This record gives sequence, structure tokens and C-alpha cells, in this order.
Amino acid sequence: MLKTIWKEITGHLQTNESATLKEVSEATGAPISTVAYHKSRNADRIASSGTDQWETAWGQNFLKRMIISVIYTFGIKGGVGSKRISEHLGHLQIEGVAAVSESSIYRLTNEIIANILWYKELQELGLKEQAHSTMQEMEVVLGLDETWLDEMLLVCQDLISGYLFLKSQANKEM
Repeated sequence: MLKTIWKEITGHLQTNESATLKEVSEATGAPISTVAYHKSRNADRIASSGTDQWETAWGQNFLKRMIISVIYTFGIKGGVGSKRISEHLGHLQIEGVAAVSESSIYRLTNEIIANILWYKELQELGLKEQAHSTMQEMEVVLGLDETWLDEMLLVCQDLISGYLFLKSQANKEM
């Protein structure tokens, strides 16, 4: 809920830079105090970082990609904990523009892992459906023969693909 209000306020302020607090409040449905807090928070963030690039769509996109990349590369693949990743992002002075606390990093790590597993399931489902449709249309032309090495061995070859199937005799085969 709160996230959508912040997005609406930010979007309205980006399109209407000269809008008053009351106009933004009426347009977004957020209280005037919330709009004022959001504007002062943005001003503080710009003053502390020395740049307003993080307020642009490019800056927001860059931060998201960077944080997800750090979590995936070091947290998931490298086994680095949330506390260490939070410390690293703190050294980069990102904590003023993004939620990079230990608990936020832990939550994002779990979200990324869940999305990776969801993607894996989607891919496997697609492969199963593809295999099922392929099996219904598959044409197999078999050639059978037997050969004698130490014992009789049945050989079956798919004449289309050249794939060989070998059958050895079982101990109690009838």
C-alpha cells in the first residue's frame, strides 16, 4: 500500500515539478503531510548524495539491477551472508537511496531464489509439454538383429536416428 503511494507521489512530482503540496495531495489521494515528507526526504537524499540521478528512471533502474546483481553474484552463488552484503552496499553509500538493511537483503535474497525456482519449474513444464507433443508425433523405424559374443545379445537400431538399443539376457529370462 505504502509503496504504491510513494510511486504515485514520485510520478506526479516528476511530471508536474511546480505542483504545490495541495495539488499533489489531491491528485494522488495522499495526505499533505505525506507529500511534504516525501519531498523533504527526496531533498535530503539529493543533498547527502550530491546528485539527483537516483531520482530519475535510469537511476532507479540502475540501483535495482546493481543490488540484485550483488545479491545474486555474492549472496546466492558465492554464499556471502546478508549482513556482509548490507555492509558492502553501505560502503557504497547506497543506504540513503535504497533499502539495504540486513533484513531487506535477506528478504530480497529469498525473493530471488523463489523466482529462480519458479523459472526452473516453468522451463521444466515447457520441456515436459514439448516432450509429450513430440512423443505423440514421433516415428520410429526399428531394425532388429542378434549377435553372439560370449552370449547372445539382441541389438535394436532406430533406423531414422541411428540410435542403438542393446538388450542383454537376464539370468531367468523365458
